[in-house]
Amino acid sequence: MKKLIALYFLVFTALAPGLLLAADPVTTGATNSVGLLPASSPFGEARAFTNIAYVTNPAPRQNFDLYLPGTGKKPFPLVVWIHGGAWTMGFKDWINVKYLVRHGYAIASIDYRMTGEGPFPLQIQDCNTALNFILAHAAEYGVDGRKFVVGGGSAGGHLALLLGLARQQPGFGADPAVKPAAILDFFGPADFTKMAEQLEAIHSEKGIQLFQDAVPKLLGAPLPLATDKAKIASPVNYIATNSPPVFILHGSGDDLVPVAQSQQLHAALDQAGVQNRYLELPGAGHDGPRFSTSDIESAMVDFLDGVLKKR
Repeated sequence: MKKLIALYFLVFTALAPGLLLAADPVTTGATNSVGLLPASSPFGEARAFTNIAYVTNPAPRQNFDLYLPGTGKKPFPLVVWIHGGAWTMGFKDWINVKYLVRHGYAIASIDYRMTGEGPFPLQIQDCNTALNFILAHAAEYGVDGRKFVVGGGSAGGHLALLLGLARQQPGFGADPAVKPAAILDFFGPADFTKMAEQLEAIHSEKGIQLFQDAVPKLLGAPLPLATDKAKIASPVNYIATNSPPVFILHGSGDDLVPVAQSQQLHAALDQAGVQNRYLELPGAGHDGPRFSTSDIESAMVDFLDGVLKKR
């Protein structure tokens, strides 16, 4: 199991380029730096503000990074991104949609406390606290607090789905009067009560091992004793007719989060009459270069431009 987690860590770390930073605080009292990123960066020409605390006396992971387009008119539409890492690890510079900054979108990539610091719902509480803070400071940051979406990859996709769908759930820390324009879900778990049998159906020993290790840590109890909490933590259970539109991206060869999770989510959204776009990449695994091709980029920009025009 340790080897599997280490491999998972190394794969995603390889996807995260560094930043050149200099001092330039974006808001009074926050711990952050700014980097002037060149047009050749994955973000394009941009300004990067890092380590902005979203609570007073924050834990090391209670902060976010903010990327603003280097050109264009403020306020910018905003993407709030949540990284993956099986809720046990990960970095906020694991951002699958860095290219959106080149298209005029700001990205706030948030960090949150891991399962080693406490079980669910701690993680979604941090995400909602970060979202509330960012929206409260939207004018200061030059982002549009009305035109925002939430998104994430893997475990971050799970949290992004909860962030967008479970706005009325007590104990999650959401402001029920605020709803994102859309949700971007990249291969995120949607239903913990079905995930084990779906992994068994594709005979994924790696996926079963990771599920058996990571999900009980997230839920704070062995799986047989956490059935009710597994339902509460499953985004598919919060779908309603007024849910935000959802963009779903998943690889058919994913052996960590089975594609059946996104197929199930897509079907549930369709049944509820919720706008969604489901893209399944034949043979693709759990993340990788195929999730950031020019075709995916175009589909993402078209989706976002469409939903944000309604705001």
